[in-house]
Amino acid sequence: MKRQPMLSMLTLNSSRHAVAPQPAENAAVAADPAFGIEPKYQPVYRMLLRDASATGAPAAVRAAAGVPLAVKRRIRDAVARATNSIGVGHQRQQDESCFSFSQSGSCCSRGWCEIPLWQKSLRTLEGMYGSGVLSFFVFLKSLFALNIILSILLGLFVIAPQAAGSGQYSSMLASLMSSEKTNASGLCSEIYAANLSSVISSGASLARFLDVIQGTGILENTILFVGYYFPTALSIGALSYNMPVAYLAVTGAAFFISMLFMLERTGAAFKEVLLQRAQPSVSSKSTRFSPLILSAWDFGLSDSKTANLAKQLLRNNLVAELDLHRLLQRRLEAGRCGGCSLIAKRVLVNILVLGLLCGAGFAIYQAQKVSAEYTTAAGVDTSSFAYLAYQYLPMVIISLLVAILPILFQLLARLEEYTPDTELAVTLGRCIFLRLASLTVLVISIYSIITCDTKDTCGVGVAPRCSAVHCWEAYVGQAFYKLEITFFAVQLVVCFVVELPRSLIARKCQCKAAKLIGPPEFNISDSVLDVLYAQVIVWFGMLFCPFLPVMNSVVLFLLFYLRKFSCHFSYKPPDRPMKNSSATVFFMVTLFLAYFVCLLPIGYAIVSISTSKGCSHSARRHGLPAHQGCGGRL
Repeated sequence: MKRQPMLSMLTLNSSRHAVAPQPAENAAVAADPAFGIEPKYQPVYRMLLRDASATGAPAAVRAAAGVPLAVKRRIRDAVARATNSIGVGHQRQQDESCFSFSQSGSCCSRGWCEIPLWQKSLRTLEGMYGSGVLSFFVFLKSLFALNIILSILLGLFVIAPQAAGSGQYSSMLASLMSSEKTNASGLCSEIYAANLSSVISSGASLARFLDVIQGTGILENTILFVGYYFPTALSIGALSYNMPVAYLAVTGAAFFISMLFMLERTGAAFKEVLLQRAQPSVSSKSTRFSPLILSAWDFGLSDSKTANLAKQLLRNNLVAELDLHRLLQRRLEAGRCGGCSLIAKRVLVNILVLGLLCGAGFAIYQAQKVSAEYTTAAGVDTSSFAYLAYQYLPMVIISLLVAILPILFQLLARLEEYTPDTELAVTLGRCIFLRLASLTVLVISIYSIITCDTKDTCGVGVAPRCSAVHCWEAYVGQAFYKLEITFFAVQLVVCFVVELPRSLIARKCQCKAAKLIGPPEFNISDSVLDVLYAQVIVWFGMLFCPFLPVMNSVVLFLLFYLRKFSCHFSYKPPDRPMKNSSATVFFMVTLFLAYFVCLLPIGYAIVSISTSKGCSHSARRHGLPAHQGCGGRL
């Protein structure tokens, strides 16, 4: 693909019209390259100057759309003076390596998504489905980059030191247990170890498989979960590494890096939205279509395939604008009575949505309660499928709810007659509330189980009032471990068992029912919620299962190709293409909300909940407070 960068195009197209500066202006120009540019056009100059190495940046192109030609020439000359006239050939090389996706800001030539990954795929997807769908893939790529950073951080400073010192930990633990059997903590530790040994299978392949997908048995006492990590300083040669302090510090750093990531992405998205709204030629209703019809085509395109993609993108943008225009026209024609009817309809829909959310929360709470009662009962067969079914019952209920209710929310949003962008925001808001509420109810139900007041001397719940949870830290980590596995399994099933057969039937079968159902449509809000939900699982469970960022990195990497496969073979383009004007901002604001929802229970667990006596005996023996970290080991 060959593209002429914006600054180069201005140079080529208007060099014959350039006017030499007067001698009186030379001194002012030397002092300030932006001399002569009106204040309201200064932001365009600064943006072009900042992106001088990749002047095809979409924000700069959009910013210059409403600027008079004479001002463009002055801006061009000012940028050339400030950057010592970057060569056209260099600009082309930079532009080819970083495709400037129109109206999306998806180039990611700097910042968090600097990794040169999926650029060709993103370009193709934008041409097929428009910038609204592209914004989802850019969002997924950003979260993938974030999880890679978190994985490296936890891997280097937590997982690797623990793996290197696992031999020291095993020998020290055996020595302590043999020398302090009369100690209360030692007895609780023996009980926990005996209970863990009783559920570890003798080697049957089916039982081992069940252990792997549940995080129990052979995996419970491994580096997957916090209960296994070194309780004191770790000796590596002549060095001493304080594992409890490192675990808390690195986990806190992971949350801080996540916040910096969201601040950077949200700030960049807000800047683009404010710049778009400041353009009079775009914001004016009378000239809404003028930029698309008169100046949207890039005459620097020389490749036929790229030109076809740009043509499809232009069509999608025109359809989105026409759909918005028709909706606004219907509202004007409806009058006051139509407005009152619309308000009443929206009130009824919101009452129905609230009822659905309350019912979903009650179902999750009951599922977690039934699951805990069965799986912690004495004498239960841990290698049976019934045990597996009860283990995954809350996760299956959550997955069913987050798969079915968003479809209902989308249909209800259509009844409310919102604009496409507002419909996306409303549906996304309801869906994120559903998923956050689901996880919050799950956390509350787990909290009620681990803080049950009927316990023995080792802090283990006594039936029938309480569930017998020996190590609540591992229990919490296993819950989010299973949620991550369930999430990816659901994505596989939806892609290959639901969407692909539906698409094949709709395209190959000529019956009326198949035509009525049709192929699935790319649901932006549901897709965004999927990756956001996976990230929330990581934030909720990262303290108890430090391997979750690694798992989520793999899941997001595979999810990109699953969604790409569905776009090529299953999905049809949205009937109402959405512009990308504020989608990224809303995605990041939603992610911020989810982030702070996760921080509250994590902080409370660190500060207020007493550690397990069975799997946190070493903390008490070495004089650590009962609340200092997860499992008494941090």
